[in-house]
Amino acid sequence: MTPLRRRKTALAGAALALGSIGTGAAVAATPAVPAVQWVATATQAYNTFGAKLVGPAPVTQQLNLVISLRPRHQAAETAALRAMYTPGSATYHQYVTPAEWTAAYGPTASTVAAVTGYLTQHGFTNVDVLSNHLVVTATASAAHVESAFHTVISDFRAGPVAFYANTAPALVPSSLAGAVQAVLGLNDVPFPMPHPSAVKAQAGSPNLNGLPPAKFQTTYDATGTPTGSHTNIALFTEGKLNTVLSDLRLGESKNHLPVVAVRVIPVGPQSADTSGQDEFDMDTQSSTAMATTVNGLYLYNVGSLIDSQIDLAFAKFVANDFASAMSASIGGCDVFPYLDGSMVSTDVVMQEGAMQGQTLFASSGDNGDGCAFLAATGVPSSFPGTNWPASGEFITAVGGTSLVVDNAGNRIQEVGWVGSGGGISETEAPGWWTQATDPGFSAEFVTGGRAVPDIALDADPNVATPAQIYVSGQISFVGGTSLSSPLMLGSWARLESGDANRLGFAPMPLYALYDRVNPGTAVPGSPVPVIVPSAAPAAVSGFTDIVVGNNGLYSATPGYDEVTGLGAPDIAKLYRAIH
Repeated sequence: MTPLRRRKTALAGAALALGSIGTGAAVAATPAVPAVQWVATATQAYNTFGAKLVGPAPVTQQLNLVISLRPRHQAAETAALRAMYTPGSATYHQYVTPAEWTAAYGPTASTVAAVTGYLTQHGFTNVDVLSNHLVVTATASAAHVESAFHTVISDFRAGPVAFYANTAPALVPSSLAGAVQAVLGLNDVPFPMPHPSAVKAQAGSPNLNGLPPAKFQTTYDATGTPTGSHTNIALFTEGKLNTVLSDLRLGESKNHLPVVAVRVIPVGPQSADTSGQDEFDMDTQSSTAMATTVNGLYLYNVGSLIDSQIDLAFAKFVANDFASAMSASIGGCDVFPYLDGSMVSTDVVMQEGAMQGQTLFASSGDNGDGCAFLAATGVPSSFPGTNWPASGEFITAVGGTSLVVDNAGNRIQEVGWVGSGGGISETEAPGWWTQATDPGFSAEFVTGGRAVPDIALDADPNVATPAQIYVSGQISFVGGTSLSSPLMLGSWARLESGDANRLGFAPMPLYALYDRVNPGTAVPGSPVPVIVPSAAPAAVSGFTDIVVGNNGLYSATPGYDEVTGLGAPDIAKLYRAIH
């Protein structure tokens, strides 16, 4: 299999080619604790995996920080969320607005004032607060950051790549202990992006030359369902998008699709990077074509693929509440966002999104049972683990299949793709809606146990059916879970439009449908209420169960599995089942 190509600028962790760099020097010592009492946040010392320490970051180095605040009344919020998705509840499908969420659960005005005042006192500038009060953005020199958060910022080099990272945890004074949950932006390590090549498939019959994205409607039985015309969707993007937008218009024209209204929303400092163009060509063209049309397309565009900017893009998607659903074709090993606090910050943000009826789909990765540590290869990785953000508790992980179709898009065969990211997260816990299905769940775990993926669609661009996407005005043949996630976004837009945008957070109705047929069973005599999946899962109308294929460690089996999740969607049957 030809390996998938990834972003030239992307590093896995720190683009750390183990064995090609030295073991590194000792990191700088943590400064002596001053008289003030410091308390921990979720942001720990960043793991640089042996990159060479160059020295302290220049004191004038400017850092753009994203400070994540804790919501109020989290137990009450969780109870309210459960009621929103419980049929028969008085608040079933009665989602809140951002203003209602902020009034009930957001950090108080006094808490926000304490945090912003503290930042201003320590020399931070451009201090701004997101409307839901969950995120404060600010700019400061490395010296001011080190002083304000009692940390150390150091410069590193991994081969030709230079970056900075914090070699000590981020702390806050005890007066802010209940306010600040994480301090993001203490490193500028670019996030690894599973990024597909423009791969030409072999010619022949059945069709291995790829499909225009609209023909996947036939594959996944969507043609008789409503279009996405009443639903707004969003995409996570990066860099300069001029050509991406012109390619979208070309694809619409060539495939006789409606012209979709697009709005670009800049998130943080922008850049002229175009290295991910084919990724975002694929996202825009496949999501809208799968939906036939949407009411509007919002592009939350960052300037670089660092955790703090990714988290900020998700936070703005939720705070704005412009779109019902979003797709992010990015991913990297769970350990890094766990260490820098992005994981917990995004969990909190996306729980608000679920209460507002929003869904975030994310690619599960292209390294099979391994995570994207060094590269997205399309085959299992030697670095085990799941990928964030797909592994997030409140995120819908989309895995991949190897699909063979005829020229019209009719399915001939669909099996689990060897590159489909999947496994059990060591850092993310599953939500209650997956616990009867999740093979990694244990009530004894404090963290971990979240099984990935949740669902799967076409991804294999090499030995099966890629998508035909316009890149710089020419057709390219692409795939990866970077394709399956926007395909699912377009599918969900159809389902939402058919149900007046009341379906909400996608995993809730999807797992509820599965669990009605395959309920979990309690383990007799267990000291804790452990739930295990049913031994012989039955077929569920709405999902095409994928039972052949593997991603290395895990195999596609009847029922839920760590290669294809619940299976591939059958949109028409899902529409009837959850409408």
